[in-house]
Amino acid sequence: MGIRGRKGQAAVEYVLALCALLVVVGAMWHVVAAARKSVARTESLVGSDYP
Repeated sequence: MGIRGRKGQAAVEYVLALCALLVVVGAMWHVVAAARKSVARTESLVGSDYP
């Protein structure tokens, strides 16, 4: 395989790593959003019991 093929393979690996990173960041964003909603519901329930 020539030099050009190696550069192409490296570029593909960088793109795949970037996609994997974006998937992880997106998953973490969803987890944080779900946690915030849960906290808001909990605060609402606790606040309704104790005026």
